[in-house]
Amino acid sequence: MKTSASGMAGRLGGWLAARPGYLRAAFLRIFSGIYKPVHDRLTRLGSAVLAASERLNGRLQQIPLVYKLSLLIAVLVVTCMTLLGSIIIQQQTRLFENQLHNQGTALVKLMAQAAREPLLADDQLALDVITTGFTDNSNVIASALISLESRTISHAGSFHDGNNKRQLGVLIDLIKEAPGSRDWYLPTASKAPVHKVMSFIHPVTFQDVTVGYALSTLSLSSMHHSLRQAIQAIAGATLLIIMLAIAMAIALGRRISDPIDQLIEASRAIGNGELNTKFSFKERRTDELGQLMASFNRMAEGMLEKSQVKQALSRYVSPEVAKLVFANLDDVELGGKQVEGTVVFADIVGFTRIAENSRPEDLVNILNRYFTLITRACEINRGTVDKYMGDGVMLIFGAPQPDVEHRFHAINCAVLIQRLIEYENRQRVQQGLFPVKFRIGINSGNMLAGNMGSKERMDYTVVGDTVNLASRLCGIANSGQIVISRNLYMNADVSERVLAGEYQAIRLRGIKDPVSTYLVDTLAAGWQDRIEEQFQAVNRSVEDVHRDAHVS
Repeated sequence: MKTSASGMAGRLGGWLAARPGYLRAAFLRIFSGIYKPVHDRLTRLGSAVLAASERLNGRLQQIPLVYKLSLLIAVLVVTCMTLLGSIIIQQQTRLFENQLHNQGTALVKLMAQAAREPLLADDQLALDVITTGFTDNSNVIASALISLESRTISHAGSFHDGNNKRQLGVLIDLIKEAPGSRDWYLPTASKAPVHKVMSFIHPVTFQDVTVGYALSTLSLSSMHHSLRQAIQAIAGATLLIIMLAIAMAIALGRRISDPIDQLIEASRAIGNGELNTKFSFKERRTDELGQLMASFNRMAEGMLEKSQVKQALSRYVSPEVAKLVFANLDDVELGGKQVEGTVVFADIVGFTRIAENSRPEDLVNILNRYFTLITRACEINRGTVDKYMGDGVMLIFGAPQPDVEHRFHAINCAVLIQRLIEYENRQRVQQGLFPVKFRIGINSGNMLAGNMGSKERMDYTVVGDTVNLASRLCGIANSGQIVISRNLYMNADVSERVLAGEYQAIRLRGIKDPVSTYLVDTLAAGWQDRIEEQFQAVNRSVEDVHRDAHVS
């Protein structure tokens, strides 16, 4: 085929090469005009078929597992039962045919033996009695004795009278096959439908000389009737078994798929953060699914314990530090690295006097209330609470998570803290309580950040001259003041957004020149709305926490 096609293409190319240029061009235009639309249609058809198959595959994949299992089991049972039913029906048909053949052969042999002497004596009465007697059988519809010349000597039943040409032709063929049998359709003179019969013929012999033939015709209607009944019974039983199999397949599929569906729902719940979800069976199972669900429960319990530990740890250290610890559980070691960040120190002015004049439980409530405000202000400005130190707190910006605007965020946090403290003090004064004032010191620069302490107990913190200076700046600040270093204020991202004035110079041990400081007033005009928005957000969150605590 390929050779003939290539030969045809070669002949066509040779023919075109021999033609004038305009004729070749016209032929190519006609060919391209026919080929391109056909090619485009075939391409679109192929794309449509591919898209339809993908959609069908997608819909099949969306079918629930219970229906897939039920359909698979049902198809398997239907196939097996159909095959088994067809085998049984074939065996029943073969059995009926064998029985009918054996009966017809036995009858025609007996009739041939009985007709031997009457046929030689030409005793018509005896022959008629024989044919009539053998026709009395329920399955026999006709009997006849035939001469060697194919003439009917005696007959009984509905045919074999020798006058029907079709019957005569069948009779002649049967004589040629004697002894033997043939099934054929019985012709009738009326318009009634024909029915299938089986004729048996056996020679009548006397001393090994054939003197005639015995013919017996049996109706196949009884066999067909019995066969139909058998087929109906088998089909009914098969249908009943198929229906039971489908019901059992659905029940089995649900028994298998229900736990899987519950597992999927539990997995989705865990994916949504509902780690207290526990998978349970309506009945106790010890099979593979039971083992799978037990493993799932253990996994969920482990995840819940880990989440609880993480939440508890986040209350003792900052969430950023907790994430850092859980992300490197196998590599938690002492040590640190140089980072550039900003440190904020804030403490209560006159705390010793407040502690002497307050009950311990009141003092704890005061510290918790103000530290909650400071923590919220720190978190909203991307800072980290490093530690609480009695009446003071240390905040870090730019570590452990890098922050390119750590300087401004630290000052923004300090301004917000003083605004929150001022508002809280007004509320306390209205309630007849004394105000609590804070002072804040801020410094920025290089520092060592990492795990400090011992292998048995460590803490994530920052150390260095930058941290020490921030602590000193907090010490020289007065009530309600925010003191920052000159180096911090001189950064462009700070001086353009923060309003501050020169404060005082301080001398530090080991440093020859005094350190200049600035006193922060507030943020620039373009950033005042930011402070107001954060102030409202922190107050709402704190009030929600206190409201939930009172409700619980």
